[in-house]
Amino acid sequence: MTDRKVVLKMVTSLDGFATSADGTHEWMFEFFGDDSGEWNRRALAEAGVHAMGRRSYEIMGPHWAASQGPIATAMNEKPKAVFSHTLRKAEWGPAEIFGGDLSAAIAELKARDNEGTILVHGGPTFARSLTHLGVVDEYQLTTVPIAIGAGRSPFAELDAHLKFDILEEERFRSGALAQILVPRR
Repeated sequence: MTDRKVVLKMVTSLDGFATSADGTHEWMFEFFGDDSGEWNRRALAEAGVHAMGRRSYEIMGPHWAASQGPIATAMNEKPKAVFSHTLRKAEWGPAEIFGGDLSAAIAELKARDNEGTILVHGGPTFARSLTHLGVVDEYQLTTVPIAIGAGRSPFAELDAHLKFDILEEERFRSGALAQILVPRR
């Protein structure tokens, strides 16, 4: 039996938001480039399953299913774990829907005898739920140099401060800063 690592991969603004207050996130795309693409491909290569909430699944599915290239291949071919109490059918597969207790579902995924990480593609609400449960083993955060003033944060409403150790960081030509962090336990 293995104990797979849960890795939360997310882009945030300089002021810590993953989406604007209205849920949009298009502001982040101007900071993507070839060098950040390599960073993303590495995380995708290590993934054994892509985990996400319903909204991210519904946004990402049509985009990646209609795309080509190494990132699209990794997104389309690897299994997806979709966490939703309302989604009944998953068209973008292979996919498994988890509708019960989030903590128990993550524990089940971690215990499966599969290769690779559980790579979480967060919307901020799903990411915040995982953070509050304390099940994220590693955060791969890319901070882009833009302040958006208000929005949704994966770290909103913490019960206590959450401290991290920085394992790695890389700055991209766009000014974005990618970091791999682990929570201090």
